[in-house]
Amino acid sequence: MKINIICDFQQRPEYSKKFDIDEAAIYLSTDSRLGNVFLDSNAIATDLKCQLEPVSLDLCEIAGFVYLADKSIHRGEFDNWPRNMSFLIPVRHPAKWNSLKQLLRYTIATLTGDNVDFHFVTRVEEKHSSTPKISDHEQQAAYAPSDSVALFSGGLDSFAGTVYLLQQGRRPLLVSHHVNAVLKNLQSNLVREIEAKFAVGVERLQFRLTSRRLRDTRFAFKAKESSHRARSFMFMSFGAVAAAARGLSDIFICENGVLALNVPLSEARKGTRSTRHAHPLYLSYFNQLIDSLYGRSYSVQNPFLFWSKSKEVELLNKGGFRSSIKRTVSCWGYPNQTIQFKDSNHCGYCIPCIVRRVSVEANRLGKYDDHYHTNAFAPGAHDNGDRGRNISDLIFFCKFVASHSISEIIYRYPEFITIEAHRERDCPDKVATIIGVYKQFSKEVLALVR
Repeated sequence: MKINIICDFQQRPEYSKKFDIDEAAIYLSTDSRLGNVFLDSNAIATDLKCQLEPVSLDLCEIAGFVYLADKSIHRGEFDNWPRNMSFLIPVRHPAKWNSLKQLLRYTIATLTGDNVDFHFVTRVEEKHSSTPKISDHEQQAAYAPSDSVALFSGGLDSFAGTVYLLQQGRRPLLVSHHVNAVLKNLQSNLVREIEAKFAVGVERLQFRLTSRRLRDTRFAFKAKESSHRARSFMFMSFGAVAAAARGLSDIFICENGVLALNVPLSEARKGTRSTRHAHPLYLSYFNQLIDSLYGRSYSVQNPFLFWSKSKEVELLNKGGFRSSIKRTVSCWGYPNQTIQFKDSNHCGYCIPCIVRRVSVEANRLGKYDDHYHTNAFAPGAHDNGDRGRNISDLIFFCKFVASHSISEIIYRYPEFITIEAHRERDCPDKVATIIGVYKQFSKEVLALVR
């Protein structure tokens, strides 16, 4: 497979001599002056009040390159969904990364469904780069408050997850990714609501990683794909970097069981056509990767794997956060697509919107929810082309799950077996438990349809 993604602006002579490079290769760079990838690792280190290890800096950059390459290469239809993506990436520890590239390939391929390969070379540092100076006092002051890391997107699941962890006596450091001020402010406001209710300060890292469109850049960034399957790797990588910087071992990603396992609703949604951002198999590979990278044991956990989203809504309701539900955002199209809606942050027809609405209505809290731009449950809505296909596929799926036995469900949807990749042993019968979550969700869907 030819190298088609070069993560360095310079077409260095040694590259063409040593590697087979595609003439139409995409160039990405985090160069602070001319690069087309915006990543400020100095700001991350300053916010964490810790020096970042060289391998952490490498991981930040690799995650950013994978995320933006995912947006740069268009997917095809049907059998052409997977893409060939071969990366050439300069790193500070090429020997370490070359020893891990097989595990890195498994991790990315499980998440995105692509054919991926990696080639690592020695990084040449920018002459104008600098490392932030963090005093011993600042480093010591940053260590005490947090005992874990939790990803915080501003969605209902991560919001409920933070409430849950605080109720359990944990003190998570929240890691949030944003691309603009709108999302950053939304995340900040939600955290302030949590802090006010618990009367406690919550440590945070809000990092910005996105494309840069500069007039004088040598290679302009062009977004061609909107599926964004690699975003979870980018998000979790920064969570791992924060954990490594603080010496923490527990990393939480909070996602309800229905969307974590995300069993394909139809044949057309097989594989990574259904997102695997919190899938147990992907989390297992990612856990192995960071264990090997840092040489110590981490625990990547999803405390909501065997929860329905309606149970999360119930948690928020009982915890006094029902009025906060409206301000969380679950829509896949936020903020780029939903910016056109004057009255809503939710399209209403994507699967996360539908799952959210079902779960809020199951708790009879619809008046506390956001307005949905499209009513997916309106009469005839399932006839509305691609937008209606989500609800029609979901209804068919839920009717089957609600009316059949566990063995019949597994025979029809063998993807339920992949729950066995869940590493924790606190659930002896994982398959039956997750099917129970799906059955509960199916009843809620069909009740709302009626």
